[in-house]
Amino acid sequence: MKVSIILNCRNGAEYLKDTLEAIKQQSFSDYEIIFWDNCSTDNSAQIAKTFDKRLRYFWGEEMLPLGAARNKAIACAQGDYIAFVDCDDLWDREKLEKQVNELERDSSVGMVFTNFIRWNMLSNKKDIFDKKAVYRKLSFEELVGNYSFCLSSFMIRREALRGLDHIFNNEFKYAEEFELFSRIAYTWRTVYLSEPLVTYRIHKNMNTIQLRDRIGIEYQMALDNLRALAKDLDEKYPEVVKRIEFARDLSFVKDIIYRGENLKVRELMKPYLKYNIRARCFYAISFLPSSFSILITRWFYRSRI
Repeated sequence: MKVSIILNCRNGAEYLKDTLEAIKQQSFSDYEIIFWDNCSTDNSAQIAKTFDKRLRYFWGEEMLPLGAARNKAIACAQGDYIAFVDCDDLWDREKLEKQVNELERDSSVGMVFTNFIRWNMLSNKKDIFDKKAVYRKLSFEELVGNYSFCLSSFMIRREALRGLDHIFNNEFKYAEEFELFSRIAYTWRTVYLSEPLVTYRIHKNMNTIQLRDRIGIEYQMALDNLRALAKDLDEKYPEVVKRIEFARDLSFVKDIIYRGENLKVRELMKPYLKYNIRARCFYAISFLPSSFSILITRWFYRSRI
């Protein structure tokens, strides 16, 4: 078996049929689907079981955090390569084929991921995430320092997982992907395919919207774990550290502005004024009356959903 596709599902019936159809249409056919049903109460199981014999269905006896459920699914996988797809995302027909080719070509590559299309189903707008994308091999610093990718675009060499103390960290609920891929990138090379081979669907029920209050906490947890892995992280990769610290602090800004604590916003963003334009923007609007800064912040976050 060449590829194991990890598909974790918790009440995903609304979009699941489309996702499975996109997998069935793949030009590369040597795969299995590890379908881990995380205690769904809708008809996800019935939809999954209409697939052919390449889908192996597993029922979780208790509902688990997403990372823990993915670990269970990976433990059942038989493939040389591990691909992930969320039950609401879509794949281009050549997605698996192109990623397998990259991994077969270079044994030092541990991960391959791709550009993607964002489909905002709340506004029915689509756009390519990385409009200036080019094929490239990324260093640890490049991947972690600019991480804003889509799980469903990743494929990992199974061997890259064997040397890890754990795969997905069960303590994470939001940033478990970032934490895992960062650890892999520290040891293995990563390839980025510029073609948008995944469609990432944005809708009101997705975890990334519901778990925003966890972002800052988990970025700090991920940074702590990287420091444990690389004792010289702060000295060797200062830009990586700063990027994670900025992402952590930026995630707190929205709630702080909504509380009317504009002075605290300035204190939080001041260390990053030379580093990022968003830091300068939030620093600037923090001088406005709270009612205005709240309106601007609300508009900013709505435009990013």
